[in-house]
Amino acid sequence: MLAQWSVLSVTVIAIAIFLYGVSKTAMPVVGVLAGPLLAAVLTPTVASAFALPLLLVGDLYALALYRSNVDWRLILRLIPGVLAGLLVTAFLFSVLTATALSRILGALILVSVILEIARRTRNLSSELPTDAPLVQSVKATLFGVLAGMTSMAANAGGTAMSLYLINMRVSTFTFMGTSAWFFFFINISKVPILINLDLLTRETLAAGVWFIPVIVAGAVAGSIIFRHISGEWFYWIVLAVSAMAGLWLLIVG
Repeated sequence: MLAQWSVLSVTVIAIAIFLYGVSKTAMPVVGVLAGPLLAAVLTPTVASAFALPLLLVGDLYALALYRSNVDWRLILRLIPGVLAGLLVTAFLFSVLTATALSRILGALILVSVILEIARRTRNLSSELPTDAPLVQSVKATLFGVLAGMTSMAANAGGTAMSLYLINMRVSTFTFMGTSAWFFFFINISKVPILINLDLLTRETLAAGVWFIPVIVAGAVAGSIIFRHISGEWFYWIVLAVSAMAGLWLLIVG
């Protein structure tokens, strides 16, 4: 597999994997920028399987940094929706093209970003009103489904998870710790699905080993970046990148 790639392909893949590393320790939504790069070289389905072991390496690095900064209640609320999203996407792979599925997800992400920006601009004070428990549960289910689908289809679950955590108004460290644990469990759960689809093979694992230093380098860079971003900038950058990701998926597919 690796021998078949050109220098340009390897460079693009390395950039994508580096961005995945940054996403693990600085801002999960940045990983969405890596998805299209990897898919352009490997196709979306192959890219999903190729990146998975490397993402798990990044998850472990992130857990080493943020493992104690976690809100387990937020994760538990997401689980039913995420599992449903993973299964739905596995089915949709067989009835829709990757482009059609990506465009659907892009539209959903854009709607979520627009709604969150509207909510934040209506409430300019730092303390936004808290949703009722039932509303929080409904939001968790919807964002969970979106996270599961985007994670399975394009390794882009960071967008939905980021929008969910912004909506729940958590601190930046809780944001990173909760994301780290969440995506570790999500990526572990994707392993048997991708094996069953014959996408995760010995060949993809062997090729991925060469890029372990790249994702570690990205994670190190991300941890440095995270320490220098203020809380307010952090959330607005997440929304901006999420919007870019949604537009990319909607237009390019």
